[in-house]
Amino acid sequence: MKSIKQKKQKELSIQTKFGSFLCLFESNRPEAGFTVTAPAAQGFVTYGPTLSAAKKMAKEGLEFHYECTLLEHCAPRGRALQYAGN
Repeated sequence: MKSIKQKKQKELSIQTKFGSFLCLFESNRPEAGFTVTAPAAQGFVTYGPTLSAAKKMAKEGLEFHYECTLLEHCAPRGRALQYAGN
């Protein structure tokens, strides 16, 4: 019978300019990199080949996610790209 390897999971708090977010870092094997999700940011997923790179990607990704969210809510419909470009 084959053994099923369980994913290793770490919970870390990532500090961004929008606050601190709990992130889940998962890996089947450390040499395969880390997939990152943030329960507070629906649909947010990123990846890094190392834990350090995954933390950096999570910080940058969460900041981008919330900047886009703010632009969508603050800008008139269809004009978010114009505001984002300035």
